[in-house]
Amino acid sequence: MNNFYLPLMSDNIDKQDIKALIDFLAQHPIPKLTNGPKVVEFENAWGQWLGTKYNIMLNSGASANELTMLALNYIHGEGEIIVPPLTWISDVSSVLFAGFKPVFVDINLKNLSFDIDKLKAAITPQTKAIFLTHVLGINALTDELIELCKEKNILLIEDVCESHGTTFNGQKAGSIGFASNFSFYFAHHMSTIEGGMICTNDEHFYQVCRALR
Repeated sequence: MNNFYLPLMSDNIDKQDIKALIDFLAQHPIPKLTNGPKVVEFENAWGQWLGTKYNIMLNSGASANELTMLALNYIHGEGEIIVPPLTWISDVSSVLFAGFKPVFVDINLKNLSFDIDKLKAAITPQTKAIFLTHVLGINALTDELIELCKEKNILLIEDVCESHGTTFNGQKAGSIGFASNFSFYFAHHMSTIEGGMICTNDEHFYQVCRALR
């Protein structure tokens, strides 16, 4: 029988990475290990690269999803969040955890984003946000989707956990919606072994996320 085992990722942590960690931990006095200056430096550099004003580092992309939904509930109240069936469980669980009702809308097979006609039909007065997933490095945005969110005054949240650097109309995914979530899990384009980021241009939302963190 053939062996079809395909690992999620070969180990991408090398000796240089290990040495950098050892050198960091060997400092005297002991450096700040949680939310220290290196975290702030990374948040600022990430925002400059992505094109967002406010960026908050977390321990995982799943936590980024969770805090985003909790902050949305705090600011806008309970309601419905539209999600695709092709996404991560952490997206759907974050919607449920924050007290929202997930509304599943099927995808199209061109860019694995929402079927736009089904999306339009699923919007109700209770719709608080559309939670978009950029799957497999593919851009999931379209002009029609962005215009729909503006027309209906619905927040667009981008899950860019596996699509770092993807662009739409020359702009990076994650800088277009109201907020976006990234993951730096070891199998993704860029890794901090574990880690995540919430990105936004809305200061109030950012401060709520900071408080929740």
